[in-house]
Amino acid sequence: MHLNSKMGLIAAMVLACGQAIADEPAKPDAAPQPANAPAAAPAPATPQRVREPLAPITWSDPEIEKIAKMLIGSWKSTAPLPEGADPKEAIEVAMFIAPARSPDLQDLMYVESARVDSLQAPYRQAFFQVYKHKGGLRLRTFEPMRQIGGSLVGLWANPDVFPPVSRRDLVATIDLDLTADGDSFKGKSPHPYPTGRLGAVEMTSEVAIKPDRIVTSDKGFDSNGEVIWGTKGDSTFEFARFEPPVRTFTREGNVFVIEYRRGEDSRSCELGDEISVHYLGFLSNGLRFDSSLDRQPPNPLTFNVNGKQVIPGFIQGLLGANVGTVRRVYIPWEAAYGEFGNSRTRIPPWADLYFDFEVMRLKDPTVKGVEPPLTVGGTDLRQLGDRVIKIGPDGQPIQEAKPKAAEPVQPSPEPQPK
Repeated sequence: MHLNSKMGLIAAMVLACGQAIADEPAKPDAAPQPANAPAAAPAPATPQRVREPLAPITWSDPEIEKIAKMLIGSWKSTAPLPEGADPKEAIEVAMFIAPARSPDLQDLMYVESARVDSLQAPYRQAFFQVYKHKGGLRLRTFEPMRQIGGSLVGLWANPDVFPPVSRRDLVATIDLDLTADGDSFKGKSPHPYPTGRLGAVEMTSEVAIKPDRIVTSDKGFDSNGEVIWGTKGDSTFEFARFEPPVRTFTREGNVFVIEYRRGEDSRSCELGDEISVHYLGFLSNGLRFDSSLDRQPPNPLTFNVNGKQVIPGFIQGLLGANVGTVRRVYIPWEAAYGEFGNSRTRIPPWADLYFDFEVMRLKDPTVKGVEPPLTVGGTDLRQLGDRVIKIGPDGQPIQEAKPKAAEPVQPSPEPQPK
C-alpha cells in the first residue's frame, strides 16, 4: 500500500474513533481515587491582571520635602516673557510643577511650561530633582527623551494616572547649588554648562524659591561671552501662584479628563450623537500610535456615540463636550483594549492610553435628513400644490406639458334595417 493511502486510512480511523467517542453516552463516574493519590493538574487559567494600588509619593528628607512643597503648584509669569531671542516676542507663560513617580530616582518633580493661551500644548517639559551633595543640597534639571514626553502632558493635574519615569528616560542638563535664605531658598549653577539652545554655547541659571514666588534668571552666552537669550543684566523672570482655567474630572471606568477649553456651542455630546473629533493617541512610553492629523489630508474621526464603534473610554472622554472642546483623556486598559490589545494600531495588551481630543462637529442623528418647513409669509409652500411655480437651473419657470384630455368616444351608429 502506498504511503499516502496508509496515511489516509489512519486519518479516517482517527476521525471515526473521535466521532464515536463524541457520540457515546456519558460514562458513570470513575471509582474514587485513594486519599494519597496526586491531585489532578488544574486547567490553565485565562491570563488575569489586577491593578495594584499605588503607594503614596514620599520624600527622602524633611528639608527636601520642604523645598518640593514650595515648588509644587501652578504658576504664571507676572509679566510676559520673551519667547525666543527677540525680546519683542513676549508671551504670558504658565508653569506647572507636580511630584512624579520613578522606580529609580528619588525626590523627582515634573515641570511643564506652556503659553497661557495654549495650555494643552506645552513648549517645554522638564524634571526637577533635589538631592544631597557634599553636605548641602542641589537642584538638578532633566529633559525627557523625545518619545516619553507625549504621554506626560498634563501629569501635573493628577500624577496617579500618569506613567512612572525611569532614569533612562531622562537627560541631566544643569545643577544649581541651593542655600537656605530665611523661609526661602536660593540656587545658582556652580559654573556655566554647555548648551545649544538658540545658538548659545553655554548657559548659567539662578533661582529663588519663595512660598508665593519663583524667581528665575537664565542666560545663554555665545562663543564671545555675550548674552544672546534670557535675562539681561540683573533682571529676572517672576512667577506667582494662580488657578489655571482648566477643569478635571473622573468618569466611569476611572477615565480621567483634563478639559483645557470649551467651545461656545450650547449643545453637549450625549449618547447617540454623531461626533467628529481630531485626536492624537499615545502609549505610556510616549509612542504616538495613531492620529487623525497624520492622514492625508487630515481627516477627523466621525462616529456615533453608542458604544459599538469605539472603546468605552473613548466615549467617556467625550461625553459632555461641545464643538471646540479640547481635552486630554487618560483611558486605563480596563476601558480600552484590555488583555488583547490592538495589533493593527500597535497597541499591546494591558496598555493604558492617553488621547488628545478636539471636537470639530456634533450632530443629533435623529434629525438627520429632516428638512425644516419651507414658509413664505407664514404659508407652507408644500401645501400650495400646483400653485407653486417650479424654477429650472436657468432660473426660468419650467413649462410642464399638460396631459391631453381624452376625446369622448363616439357611439356607433345604430344598424339600419335592410
